[in-house]
Amino acid sequence: MPSPPLSIVQSLSPRIAVLQSEDVIQSCEANGCRGLEELLRPWEGGTERVSILSTTLTPTIHPTFPLRFVSYDSVYVNPGLSSPQPDVVVDLIGSFVGAKKPDDEQHYPLTRSLLLSSRPLAGHETFNHPVGILFAVSTATPDPMGTLNQLHAHTVGANGPNVPWMDGSTVLRFYVVVHDVSMMGSDVTPAHELLANVKKAYGPHSTLLMINSQANPSALSQVYASALASLTLSPMAAASASLGDSSVSETPATPSRPPRKKLYGTKLTADDTQRLAALVRELVGQSLVPWMEARVREWNEVYHANRRGITGRLFGAGRKFFGSRPNSPAPGTTPTGYNTVKGYYPTTAVEALSRRLADFAFMLRDYKFAGSVYDSLRKDFAQDRAWRYAAAATEMYGLCLLLSHNYFLPSSPPTMPNTTFTNLQHAEISSWLEQAVTAYHQHAPATQIQLDALRVTVLYYEAWKAIGEWRGVGAALVKGAGEADEVPSAVMIEEAAAADVKGGKSNVGKRRRAFHLVLAARRYETAGLKTYSRRCLERASQIYRDSPWTAAQDRIEYSLGRQAYTLGESDVAVEHFLRLLRREDTGVPGSQGGPLQDMALAYEQLSAHPEQLAASADRLQLPTPVFDVKKTRISTPLGASTAGPSRDRWNDLETQTLNTWDRKGKKPMTLLPDERRISVGVDETFQVQLVATNPLNAPSVLSDLTVTFDPSDNVEVDTIDEVPLEPYETRVISLSVTPTSATTLKLSQVTFLFHRFFPCVQELQRKGRRLHTTKAQKLTPTYAEDTSLTIHVAPSRAILGVDITDIPETVYAGQEVEGSIKIVNRGKVAVQDLRMIWNHPGVISTRAVQNDTKHSDTHNGIPNIIAPNSSVLLHADTVSPGEEANIPIVFSAHQSGPMDLLGLIVFSDANNEDAVSASSLVLYLKVIPVLNVKASVQRTSQRNGEGMIILETMNISSEAVRIEAITGVSPVWIMDSTAVGHEVLPNQIVRSIHPFTYDKAIGDQLDLNQNALITSLGRLIAGQPIDEVSTELERTMPLASTALRGEALRSYLSSRRLHRLAQLHSAFPTIHSRSLGTLFQLVEPLDLDILISYSVLSESASNSESEDRRQGTLALHSIRPSPSFSLVDGLKKEVDLAIASGSKSVRTMYEETSRLRQVLMDSVLEGTLSVEEDPVVVALKAAQRGRVVHDFSQGPIKVPVIFSIRNQSPVLPVRYILNLPPPSTSTKSGSGTTHTPASYIGDLSVRGQLDPAEACERQCEIWVNEPCLVNLGGWELLVETGVPLSEEQTTQSQGQTQDVNGQAQINDAWQARRRWSRIGREKLLEVRNEVRS
Repeated sequence: MPSPPLSIVQSLSPRIAVLQSEDVIQSCEANGCRGLEELLRPWEGGTERVSILSTTLTPTIHPTFPLRFVSYDSVYVNPGLSSPQPDVVVDLIGSFVGAKKPDDEQHYPLTRSLLLSSRPLAGHETFNHPVGILFAVSTATPDPMGTLNQLHAHTVGANGPNVPWMDGSTVLRFYVVVHDVSMMGSDVTPAHELLANVKKAYGPHSTLLMINSQANPSALSQVYASALASLTLSPMAAASASLGDSSVSETPATPSRPPRKKLYGTKLTADDTQRLAALVRELVGQSLVPWMEARVREWNEVYHANRRGITGRLFGAGRKFFGSRPNSPAPGTTPTGYNTVKGYYPTTAVEALSRRLADFAFMLRDYKFAGSVYDSLRKDFAQDRAWRYAAAATEMYGLCLLLSHNYFLPSSPPTMPNTTFTNLQHAEISSWLEQAVTAYHQHAPATQIQLDALRVTVLYYEAWKAIGEWRGVGAALVKGAGEADEVPSAVMIEEAAAADVKGGKSNVGKRRRAFHLVLAARRYETAGLKTYSRRCLERASQIYRDSPWTAAQDRIEYSLGRQAYTLGESDVAVEHFLRLLRREDTGVPGSQGGPLQDMALAYEQLSAHPEQLAASADRLQLPTPVFDVKKTRISTPLGASTAGPSRDRWNDLETQTLNTWDRKGKKPMTLLPDERRISVGVDETFQVQLVATNPLNAPSVLSDLTVTFDPSDNVEVDTIDEVPLEPYETRVISLSVTPTSATTLKLSQVTFLFHRFFPCVQELQRKGRRLHTTKAQKLTPTYAEDTSLTIHVAPSRAILGVDITDIPETVYAGQEVEGSIKIVNRGKVAVQDLRMIWNHPGVISTRAVQNDTKHSDTHNGIPNIIAPNSSVLLHADTVSPGEEANIPIVFSAHQSGPMDLLGLIVFSDANNEDAVSASSLVLYLKVIPVLNVKASVQRTSQRNGEGMIILETMNISSEAVRIEAITGVSPVWIMDSTAVGHEVLPNQIVRSIHPFTYDKAIGDQLDLNQNALITSLGRLIAGQPIDEVSTELERTMPLASTALRGEALRSYLSSRRLHRLAQLHSAFPTIHSRSLGTLFQLVEPLDLDILISYSVLSESASNSESEDRRQGTLALHSIRPSPSFSLVDGLKKEVDLAIASGSKSVRTMYEETSRLRQVLMDSVLEGTLSVEEDPVVVALKAAQRGRVVHDFSQGPIKVPVIFSIRNQSPVLPVRYILNLPPPSTSTKSGSGTTHTPASYIGDLSVRGQLDPAEACERQCEIWVNEPCLVNLGGWELLVETGVPLSEEQTTQSQGQTQDVNGQAQINDAWQARRRWSRIGREKLLEVRNEVRS
C-alpha cells in the first residue's frame, strides 16, 4: 500500500509534548532515557493501518501514522531551545558526514535526517507546535492525583504557555498512569484504581502503562537500545548524545539529570515494549486522530465563514480596501492581524487559525483540501507582506500538489507509477518550489546558508524520487543549495549530480552531472571535507575522460593532483598530473608547463619512498607516447638509401644489373638488402631512427635516451644526453648501434627521462600482418610476428662507403661537369672489381671510358644496338681495408627537370669472387634548360638529295651562351661540322642555315626498308611470343659525317638512347622496354641528328678564356630530310589479304590479351611506320627572270616552259601524269585579275616514271598572241608510288587481283602504293611587246 515517503510524513507528523512527574522521569532514567518522550520515541512510527476521515467524511486507511514526542519544557518553557541554531545544524551535518567514509554513501541520508528533524519552532507554520500534551504520573508518587493536578494547572491559565503565536490551550490532553514494576511490584490494582480516578476527573483520554518488568538485561534490551540511538529514528537526539552537546538536546541535562547512560531499555521486557507500542496506538487511534478530525471540521466552518465575507470574496482587493488592519495595534486592544513589527500573526487571527487548519489537514493526509487552504493563505500572506508566512504557504501548496499524485493514494497498488505528471503540472509544481526557495534566499545574504530552503527542497526531492520523476530535479536541488560553501549545500549538489542521469537515456545528463560534481567538490573542499571533494572530482573525471571537454578535464585532474599532493599521496598526485600531459591541440600555449613542474615536485616526494614508487610504477605512464612506433626505422649503410618511396627503382636497377651480369664468379640472387630482412655485419654500425614528438604545448627535454635490444649483450648502443623539444615539435633522433658478434637482435624498448626527472620506458613492439588462414584467425584478430625491427648480424663482410663529390646541385642540360667518386673500404676485407650502374645510363662516365680507343680507328661508325643498362668498370684495382680512392668522372644530363640519380657500386671480395656486394649512391640535382632549338627542313629542287636545315636557337637561360659548333650525325646525310662562335644573350634567337646532301653510296649499302624489323613485327602480329622474336640487327651503323670520339661519342650515344627509347615507348606502348633493344636499332638509316656544342660563361669571366667556362652539348634527334615512306605497306596488305581470305586468328582466353594484341597491330600498321609523304617536287622554268620580249607586229609567239620533276624518295620509284590545262578564250583568270591563263599547245598530258632520287625535265609550249601577264599555274600533277614487279610477280598479282576484288592495282607489272594529286600554283610570266623604230 503506497504512502508518501516516511521522511516526509515523519518530519511533518503531529507533535506531542510530554509533561511528567519526577517519579516517571526516574523510571525512564533506569532505562537510559531522560523522560517518557525518549522512552516512547522508538514507537513513534509504529502505528499502522489508521483510518482517517477526510473533510468530505470519507474514511481512508493509511499504512502508517507517525508521531513526534518531545518534552513539555523544550516547547513551552523555553521555545528558543527547542531546536538548534542553523550554524549548529550545519556543524552537526559537517561533523557526521565527515565522520563517515565517502564509500559508505551516508552523506545524503544523514543530511536529510538532520535537516528535517531540526525544523525550528516558528510562528509561520504549526508543524512543530504541539498537537497534544501527554500528562504522565507514576503510581510511585505519594500523591498521584495532586501531582497530576499540579501538572495540569501548569498548562492552563496564567501558568500556561505565554507565546503569542503558539496556541497552548487548544490541544489534546492525554493522561497516562505509569506503573513501575521494579519499584511498585507486579500488583497493578492500585494502578487501575488511580486510572479510574484520572478518567473520572479528566475524561476518557487516559491509559495505564506498565514498564520496568525486567530484572536483568536481555538481548531485546540491546535491540531497543540500538533503535533508540539511531540517527534515522531520532536524529537530533542521537546527534546530541554523540557529540555531548546539551544545547541541541530536546531534554536539556541538569545537575539532577546526568548524561545518558550507554545502556538503554535495560529493564524493559517484550511485554513492556508491546505496552509502549499499544500506548502509542491508543493515543493515535482513539484520541489524537478523532480529536484532529473534529478540529478540522470546526475550523473549516470558521475558515469558510471568513471566506464567505465580502473581504474573502474580493480576495486581495477586498482585504486591501475593506478588511485591512493597522500595522501596529492600538493601545489596549488585542491585535487580530499581522504584526509587522514582531513579524507574526497572533493565535486569534483568522490567518493563524487557517494555517493551523491547513497543517492539520496535511497531517491527516487530506492534501487536496490542505492545498486549497495553502493557496488562499499564500495570497493573503503576500498581501500582508508577511514574506516568511507566504514562502511557507507556497512551499506547502506545491508539496500538496506533488503528494496529490495518484501513486500516493492508499488505494493504489504498491508499484512504481507508469505515468508521471504532465509537463504543465510538473512545471507548475517546480515553480512553487522555486518561488519558495527564492523567497528564502532573497531575505538573507548569499553566502549564508538557508536551512528552510534546503528542507523544502529535500521534501520535494523525496516525493519526486518516490514517483520516479527526474525532470529538472537536479536544477531544483542546486537552486535549493544556494551559494553557501557549506557541507549541506555540497551534499545537495552531489545528490543533484546523481539525479541528472536518472529517468532518461544513459548518456543524457552526463555533462550536467559532471559539472555538478565539480561544483560539489569545490564546496566540499572549502568546507574541509577533502575526501568527499576527491570522490566527486574522481567521478567527474571519469565522465570527462570519455568526452571532448578537455578544458574541464584538465581542471579536474589538476585539482585532484594538488589534493593528493597535499594529503601526502604522491603516487596518486603524479598519476593525476600525468593525465594533464596528454596532447591537446586546442590548449593555451604553455599551459602544460605548470602541471609539469608540479609533477616534478610530487615525483621528487614519491622518489623518497621506494616501496611506494615500485608499487605504482605500472600506473605511472605518459598518456601520449613520445615516440611513434610505426615510424621507427632501422637504417643500415646500404639499406638507408635504398629504402623509402624509390624502392621500386632500386629493384629495377638491381634487376638490370643481374640481367647483364658479366663478372667473374657466381651470379648472386640479390644485391640489395631484403626489405623484409635487415642484415648487417659484425662491427658494422647501423642507425635506429626514432621519431619523437613533444606531446605538450610547453618545451620539454628528453634525457639519457637509449634503446634496448633482445638479447641485450654483444651490442653497443649510444646514449643521447639531452634532446630539447619545442611545443609539439617532431624530430628524428638517430642512435648508433654496433653489434659485436653474430646474432639476431630485436629492438624492444626505448628508455629516457622525460623532462630530466620522470623515467619512461616505451615499448617498440609492432603487430605483424593480419592472419586470415584459419577460421579462428578470421573470427579473432590474430597477427603474425613483426620482423621489421629485427636485425640479423652476420660475420664480418665487405663494406664499401661511396660518395660523389664536386657535382653541383644545379646543372645545365647537356653540360659536362667533372667530379669524382670517393671510395672508402670500411670493412675488414679487401675488395676488387668495382663496377657502377645508374638508373640514367650514360649520365656518368669515367675518364678511362673517354680515353678508350675502341672507336678511334679510321672506320666512321657508331654502335647501332639499344644496349641494355649494364654495369661499367669503375675501378679495377684492389682496395684494401681502410684505403680510400678518388675516381674522376664526368657528369652530363640531357633531360631537363629534377633528377634523382640512383647508382649501385658492385664489388666482390678480393679473396672470394663469389662474395659479391653492392653499395648505393644517390644524387639529387636539378637540370635546367639552356637552349631551345627548333629545326626545319627545306628541300631544294635543283639537285636530288640536297637541302637545308634551318635552325632557330633561343637562349632560355639567364646567362649568355656561346654556340661553339654545330655538327650533323647521320648514316646517309652529310652535314659538315660548322664552327659558329655566336654569343646568344638571354631570350635572344639566332637563325642559321646548314646545307646537307645525300650519300647515295652508303644509302645503297643500307637496308633502308628495314626488312628485318618488318619481318619481326609481322611475327608479333601473327601471335608469336615476343620472347621468341628478335631482329637481326647490324651492330654498327656507318656514318656519312665526321666520326665521333671520346666524350662527344659517349654524350651522343646517351642522348640518342634516351630519345630512341622514349620514341619507341610512345609508338609501341605494348612492347616492354627490355624487348625494344632486340627489335629496333638505335639509329634509323634516314635519320639526321644535330649536335650543338655550347659554352656558358659567368659574368665575371664572359670576356676571357678562364676555367670558369661551362661546356656542353645538346642534341636534336630524328630529323628526316627526305620524305617519309611506309615501311609496313607490304605487311599491311598481307594482313588485309589474310583477313579477307577468312583465315582464323589466334584465339585468346582473356579479353585483356586480345585488346593488347589489337593495340599492337594498330601501333604497327597505323603508327609512325605507316606514314608516307608525297616524294615528288615540281619546279617551272620559263624565260629568264620571268620576262619575255617579243614584237607582236610580227605575229604571236611560242614560249617554252620546262617542268622539272624530281623524286626525292631514296627508296620508292614513282609514276606521274602531268595534265596541262586546255586553251581558253578568256583573257582573265577566274580570280578576277588581269592574268591571262596559259594556252598550252602540243601534248597536254605527259606521263613518266622516276626511279628513287631521279629527276627529269619536260618541255612544253604556250601560245601568246599579245602582251600580257600569263599565269602558268592551273596544271595538275598525279603522283603514284609503287613497286615494279617481275614477270612471275605480275602473274601472281593478277591472280590476287581476282581473289581480293581488285584491292591490288596492277598495270604493266606495277603495284601501286599511294597516290597524290596537286594543282599548280599561280606563276606569272610577263610577256612584253618590243617596239622597233
